[in-house]
Amino acid sequence: MFLSKLVINESNPLGLRSLLNPYEAHRTIWRAFPERDDGGPKRVLFRIEQRKSPPHLVVLVQSHLEPDWQPLLGDGVLLGAKCIPVDNKIRGWLESGRLLRFRLRSNPTKRLPLGKRGAKEDGKRIGVYGEDAQRKWLKAKGEAAGFRVLDCRVQDRGFVVSRKPGCEKPLRHLCVDFDGTLEVTEPDCFLAALDSGIGSAKGFGFGLLSVARA
Repeated sequence: MFLSKLVINESNPLGLRSLLNPYEAHRTIWRAFPERDDGGPKRVLFRIEQRKSPPHLVVLVQSHLEPDWQPLLGDGVLLGAKCIPVDNKIRGWLESGRLLRFRLRSNPTKRLPLGKRGAKEDGKRIGVYGEDAQRKWLKAKGEAAGFRVLDCRVQDRGFVVSRKPGCEKPLRHLCVDFDGTLEVTEPDCFLAALDSGIGSAKGFGFGLLSVARA
């Protein structure tokens, strides 16, 4: 597993447009993974962060394969790119009871039950609103993913809007940030969750679970 930190070139309008629209960001990031005979990089998770101090725009990317960021550096989309392997570090933390700091940008959703609101609404995925409900959503996700949330700050950031070519209506995803401390309860499940991400809309910049020693 590889973790990349990308610094966006804010003076490049093309770069800003391609990386601040989550739909285009996914396509742009995919340029670092050229076509391969083995099927490519599987899942790629990313998170766009806007920071108060320079560099102001950073993208974190997690991938199975080592990316090649040179095309984006050459185009001036990126000012810098750093990539490190993290498998050994993460595996060293995988023991029951281990405390870790975490950050997660999520799209908390739930599916409407069948037969409750008419055929048109059956199974529809809707957002989870309100801090209490969002905390419960994360708690349930953690139980399924081999960790327990010990403390957490919740920031509801409203909707992230993406524009997809050919679609008249923009795509809107509820965006909630969680920052806090977790306890690993089932190491194998936790590793799988780190690998696959948490929640929905992963192709739009959600679901990357970042961890560090507490």
